[in-house]
Amino acid sequence: MRRNSILGELGWLAYFLIALVLAVYAMNIFVVPHHFNDKVADVLAGIFAALLFIATRAYAARVRR
Repeated sequence: MRRNSILGELGWLAYFLIALVLAVYAMNIFVVPHHFNDKVADVLAGIFAALLFIATRAYAARVRR
């Protein structure tokens, strides 16, 4: 398994934070007014962002081989 540089890891962190912010924003705009408490929507947004991050990172590791 290859190790990433510190700059690469910071890039992945920035990617996750952007995905998290966009997911929280989208959930609070589209879902909260209709269905959920805002805290539940934030937790769901975090789960979705984490799943997106895991899938993207796994795909990038597979392609890099």
